[in-house]
Amino acid sequence: MLVLQVVPIHGVNAYRLLRARIREASTWDWGNKARTRLKHVQRPRGGHIRIADAGGVLVAHIHPASPRDQFYLTEKFMGRLIAWFEKDLLAINLQFVTEPERPKRTKQRRRR
Repeated sequence: MLVLQVVPIHGVNAYRLLRARIREASTWDWGNKARTRLKHVQRPRGGHIRIADAGGVLVAHIHPASPRDQFYLTEKFMGRLIAWFEKDLLAINLQFVTEPERPKRTKQRRRR
């Protein structure tokens, strides 16, 4: 999974900037009612981007449906951030996070 941290310049909240801009965007759509998941209009089943606020820093977790979609979502999202907020951003940090393996369920023996 990829995690993006979008660090704004002093005094700017990147999370609020993005949420306000998505309202008028034609290529991005909200994936849930809480408006914390973004979906790309051209690939609605390609996964989603979960966004959160961390003290003004935008944290975005990329959840692709396939490995191909990971590149697509990341490219489109970063491109939009740069196009919309170039003057308001200080840095975009990209982290490659390995998801922990889920423990396998063991079969329980039936008691007689």
